[in-house]
Amino acid sequence: MSRRGFALLTVLWLVAALTVLAAGALAVAGQGAASSRNRIVLLRGSWAADGCAEILLARYAERGDVEPVDTTDLGAGVWCRAEVEDAGGRLDLNRASPEQLRLLLGADSLADAVLDWRDPDEVPRRRGAEAEWYRARGRRLPRDSAFASVTELAFVRGFDSARVARLAPALTVRAAGRVDLNAAPAQVLAAMPGLDPRAVLAIQVSGQRLGSPEELLARLDLPSRAALMERYQEFLVSAAFRPEQITVRAEGGVRGRLPIQAIRLTLVPAAGRLAVVGREVVCAP
Repeated sequence: MSRRGFALLTVLWLVAALTVLAAGALAVAGQGAASSRNRIVLLRGSWAADGCAEILLARYAERGDVEPVDTTDLGAGVWCRAEVEDAGGRLDLNRASPEQLRLLLGADSLADAVLDWRDPDEVPRRRGAEAEWYRARGRRLPRDSAFASVTELAFVRGFDSARVARLAPALTVRAAGRVDLNAAPAQVLAAMPGLDPRAVLAIQVSGQRLGSPEELLARLDLPSRAALMERYQEFLVSAAFRPEQITVRAEGGVRGRLPIQAIRLTLVPAAGRLAVVGREVVCAP
């Protein structure tokens, strides 16, 4: 090859290399711009989610009730919505007694498996299972501490996703401790100490909120009242008649744009207002 031909070939290679480098630089710049845009959308979404939470707090201060916030246009193309969960209306998976678990789950084996999963020891209950059972079957080992979520139940012996889905409306891991009778479904009420089936029915069919244990006693027939009085102290420790803790999931975003920002707030009623005692960013769907 002549010297001139070699030089031309070298120039062509340099041009090709520079083209590749330029394309790469443009791609990186584009990714950087896209990343910046996403951060801005997330930031605006976060402000919107907090705005929805403020709407909910203001409504409570004005009317004394907690209701979801439907999808609301906040202006400038920003929207938000908020869902409300009275965690006290569910049975806390980490606080429930062995008796409550057996009543709710309907089987001693399921209750024992849950108790073995959450307790710190390695001694299995008669119908439960500890690490040895799970290890022998190549399954995830027990946490040996509190459940992180209700969906974690699917890893426990005797449970599958279908059973967990059926139980999910009755369970939580975020309750303050006592069950709010006015928010609890029948299956949770049936697991409360001292409440027989007639008492559960009396609570459910009235349609009127209970304000105190005395109001509940007045609503019961004689046999149900006697059954409740036998375990009255246990009942008082585990029952509430108003929300003690409320969980709010608020989402916000820019209309027509992704991603969506979501936050979870833990609220506690205090002196005519809701106090925010916890805030965390959660994954939006």
